[in-house]
Amino acid sequence: MKKTILLISTNRELESETKQTVAEFHKHGIRRLMETGSADVAFARNRALSFACEQLREWPDVETILMMDDDMAIQAADAQRLIDRSRELGRAVSGVYATKTSKLAAARWPERPGLWLVGLGCVAIPRAMLLELEALSESFETAGRFMSEFTWTCAENGGWVAEDFRLSMRLGGVHLEPVALGHIKKGVLLPDEETLAAVAKGEVLT
Repeated sequence: MKKTILLISTNRELESETKQTVAEFHKHGIRRLMETGSADVAFARNRALSFACEQLREWPDVETILMMDDDMAIQAADAQRLIDRSRELGRAVSGVYATKTSKLAAARWPERPGLWLVGLGCVAIPRAMLLELEALSESFETAGRFMSEFTWTCAENGGWVAEDFRLSMRLGGVHLEPVALGHIKKGVLLPDEETLAAVAKGEVLT
């Protein structure tokens, strides 16, 4: 994991399993970069990737950005496999993970057979590719700093394109490596019958 920056964007405390993942990555020599404080996902992605490009210019030895969400649990060997594959192919590479509503957080991209549009749970991005994308992106100013718009969310061709799929498109499609990634999601909380009955009666429970 040397010559790699781990990029995490979050507006909350990391899941405990993710903290363990980060600690394990650190043992293998990865450098960490955190972007925090924005509930706007697209904005947070753009700010994080802008920060990453700044660091790439400061650290010319870094070859890869490993972009990871704050609710992932990943083995160091699996992350290294994504990094190595990305360097081999010279393109963005993701592992495979599931969500509450889908067994696969990715979709085939008809425009580029063999490549995918993916969720950004864990994606390895080559240095040159990210810096090239930065140069092609519109810039904007926030809090006295200039950032780049790597991705956005909008309606397009009668459908909705979220910020993760948009970034996948702008990266030219993502290679999906058959590596299982852990995605941490908690169970659903529901009020109990006592609470519902109290609300029906206009009572207040403490």
